Amino acid sequence: MRPTPDDPSLLGPLQRPAPLIVAAAVAVVVVLAGIHRGDAAAGRLDRGADAVLDALGRGPGTLLTHAVPFGSPPVVVLSALLLAGAALVLRRPRLAALAVVGPGLTGVTTTVLKPLVGRTIATPTAAGYAFPSGHTGGAVSIGLLVALLLVGLLPVVRTGPAVAVLAATTLVAGGAVGAGMVRIGAHYPTDTVGGLCSALALGLGAATVIDRIADRRARPAPAA
Repeated sequence: MRPTPDDPSLLGPLQRPAPLIVAAAVAVVVVLAGIHRGDAAAGRLDRGADAVLDALGRGPGTLLTHAVPFGSPPVVVLSALLLAGAALVLRRPRLAALAVVGPGLTGVTTTVLKPLVGRTIATPTAAGYAFPSGHTGGAVSIGLLVALLLVGLLPVVRTGPAVAVLAATTLVAGGAVGAGMVRIGAHYPTDTVGGLCSALALGLGAATVIDRIADRRARPAPAA
């Protein structure tokens, strides 16, 4: 089936699990923010994750640190614009709108949350507010857009495979950038989890709102 301008951002197999994913992601962000509010040190979960990363090597020369720029604001903005253009070419205007709204909301929200949560980090490479990770959130917001494009292009009609595509794409994007940020000492591991969940909640939430607004506008006016 060829895509049409009326295709929703969240195609059929993702419409039902989306609210559950949003709720779970919001819960994770709220819990982590509450646990680490005002902290200035790594927590138990952070120390466990650090031990795993230390076994793989730490520092600016390690492989995953090369993924860090993919979560930077200029790269996220450029990627979002390119994906918006691709969505328009594929006749997916709702997804094109999400390509602007999703990463934008993620960037603003992670920036605003940092001083509100007040968790700080101080290392030779970074100092300042840490939770949630904006770089990780930016990377995940782009990964989410790629996943939604793939679900529309591939013959994915069941919820399980669609969620698997969504999870794989966002976890690869967020995991690579997040691990890189931890390795260079810019974030604690739980900061990156907060960034990942923030992007998922905002991206899927925005997609749901865009679809509802577009569906309402597409309904024929009632007869007089």
